[in-house]
Amino acid sequence: MLVHRRARRQGLAAALMRAAEQVAVQAGKTLLVLDTVTGGDAERLYERLGWQRCGVIPGYALWPRGGLCVTTVFFKPLTV
Repeated sequence: MLVHRRARRQGLAAALMRAAEQVAVQAGKTLLVLDTVTGGDAERLYERLGWQRCGVIPGYALWPRGGLCVTTVFFKPLTV
């Protein structure tokens, strides 16, 4: 998920994540997993929303303009 840079810091990403989690619960899912660039704003957002860091993978993802970046993997158990 990406939020346009002009729409950031308004709670939109948190609202979208909560909505995605709610849909997952309604679909009977019990665990969600995601990854994001290490050290970015999204990493801090996921931690605030209760996601648990489970590891870092060096050179896992590509930057839009090329080059590899470090990725942090998160998971979140859901209450069904």
